[in-house]
Amino acid sequence: MAFHISHINKYFRWLKNTYGTYKDNCIVSKEYAKICWALDVALLLNRSEADIDHKAMAKHEWVLNYMKNLCPETIARYSNTQAPEDLRDLQKDIKVWSMWWQGEEKADKLFRMCIDSARRHTRHDVVVLDQNNYKNYFDIPEHMLKKHAEGKIALQHICDFMVVSILAAQGGFFTGATVWWSQDKDDEFLRTPYYTPKAATHRPFFISRSRWTGYLLAGNQDFPLFSFARDCLSEYWKNADKAVDYLMLDYVFELAYQTIPCVKEMIDELPDNNLLRNEMIGLLGKPFNEEEYKKYTEGETFIYKLSWKFGNKDLTTADGKETYYAHLLNECGTNL
Repeated sequence: MAFHISHINKYFRWLKNTYGTYKDNCIVSKEYAKICWALDVALLLNRSEADIDHKAMAKHEWVLNYMKNLCPETIARYSNTQAPEDLRDLQKDIKVWSMWWQGEEKADKLFRMCIDSARRHTRHDVVVLDQNNYKNYFDIPEHMLKKHAEGKIALQHICDFMVVSILAAQGGFFTGATVWWSQDKDDEFLRTPYYTPKAATHRPFFISRSRWTGYLLAGNQDFPLFSFARDCLSEYWKNADKAVDYLMLDYVFELAYQTIPCVKEMIDELPDNNLLRNEMIGLLGKPFNEEEYKKYTEGETFIYKLSWKFGNKDLTTADGKETYYAHLLNECGTNL
């Protein structure tokens, strides 16, 4: 393979970013930082799946043990929790939630487009939680608010706490800020006792193994996954000033999976679903195609995860054609 200056530039960008992450992880533990560094190197060098998975498992094991040491009271309290009597019962009420910390009126167009799609396809109002109205439903512990104000807890992790808190307090269906709905869902589906997008895999690169997502969750308020996650995060932030991982909620769910038998049962019983949920991100900036679009609006996948970070958000292509993003916006009519 010919060597090119771009290869050197790519390597130095990787080195700069990865070393920054290494120093950041050293705040948690030098041992942990070395484990993460080894995984990053394996990915850079395109090592075998077996080698990458082995290093990912080493990271997961370290993080889980770290969190167990920081959340012993919650884990002990929920250990072998008995299943609630209504574990598999449909929810009595239909409540659809989302979240924008600064308030829906200050949200960007992508969020408003996604919320509009949820309102149209559930035919229910979506209550958008924000920094003021969440207090009508649940509390955020003072120690977490204080550490957030001090810059120790990122807004993402405050939002993770809010997701599990609203479900523990009220139950319902939570849809994230960048989740786009493509098809109608009836009331019986929305009353599901537990639901999340799932595409379970044996590969352990991500601790979730695609058994759940944090951006779309639903269930009964008594389902102990939600209260466990709420209490675990609260205890963690009492004892720590830094998130051990950006996807920390996934590790909390894994702890619940290992600790509470009925949580494991419900997660394992849920069929794989919404298998195409990541396909729309790459289409947003491409020319809209009506026939191709039917694949996303008439198939078995009904929600799609979009992103602010990925996917071109132009309304037209270079030759003036309507993009998928423009078409999705137009579907909202005057609601934006």
